[in-house]
Amino acid sequence: MFRNPLSVGVDIGNHSIKTVVLQQKKEQFELAAFVEVELTKSVINDQHSVNNAELLSAMRQIKKQLPWQAKAVTLALPDSAVISKVVQLGTSLSEEEAEFAIVQALGAASPFPVEELWFDYFPLNSDRFSDAVATTPFQVFASRRETIDNRVNTLIKLGFKPKIMELQTHALLWLAEHLAEMGSHYNQWGVVDVGKRHTEFCMKPQGSAAYHREIRFGTSMLDAQDGISAVAGNNAEQFTKQLAEQLKRQIQLYNSTHPRSGIKGLWLCGGGQDVVSVSLLQRLIGLDVVWVNPFQHFSCANKVELPQSMSSQYAVATGLALRGLL
Repeated sequence: MFRNPLSVGVDIGNHSIKTVVLQQKKEQFELAAFVEVELTKSVINDQHSVNNAELLSAMRQIKKQLPWQAKAVTLALPDSAVISKVVQLGTSLSEEEAEFAIVQALGAASPFPVEELWFDYFPLNSDRFSDAVATTPFQVFASRRETIDNRVNTLIKLGFKPKIMELQTHALLWLAEHLAEMGSHYNQWGVVDVGKRHTEFCMKPQGSAAYHREIRFGTSMLDAQDGISAVAGNNAEQFTKQLAEQLKRQIQLYNSTHPRSGIKGLWLCGGGQDVVSVSLLQRLIGLDVVWVNPFQHFSCANKVELPQSMSSQYAVATGLALRGLL
């Protein structure tokens, strides 16, 4: 029996699968392994389901590079694959009545039949069973069973034990919280994940639910594809200027709705290390900007060598591994 079990975070992307394995050692976390496998073709379709054969093949390669006892897995779904809804429920309802009311609310909000969904819910305050309030808000998350099951079942075939399914935004915010704990001046920082097709902008305001926006802008802007004007060559300046315009709109929108929890800086992560100029982005948006180094505050197990280049593409997987330890 292992007193300190390993936590495996698996980030299934469109173009690669990234895995991070963490273990708690006394008062700190230890990096036990990290692996990225490039995909020859996209493993996720437009409905967020995965190609089981492609996923199985990639995860089989990854498993060979992980510690043999790394079994407990935390996975993530894109936020766009999840229905998020806040439902007001009477505090006098029994658990069965509360679940029935949530099912009814999902039926009205979901484009899919409720029987095709997996869902989870929890109260957003501590007054759920208080006689002093008549209702309490519940956060409800739901996603198609097929979307979840084909990920989970594929990993089970390889001997993994999927334990948690998180939102991708929440994985990034788990990492941001960890980084803030390691350095107090990083409190109230947002996270920007620059992807191939989309850029994710997320923030955890004090005392509020997570804030997230998906921006239809990514590094594919550098390619002459999909009818989008390509940025000539690897012109980091032009790409950074376009990214700054996108982010300024999102920051303005966020600040207008959360005036008491203003953004003090931004973590950058994802695969855009070669096409984003941090110094230029800082000047254009007027905030501190830092590329995430998700492994910065971990000790390393024997035989684990940190990457020579930046490792910000492991941000989601690292956040998931952290989530599995908590």
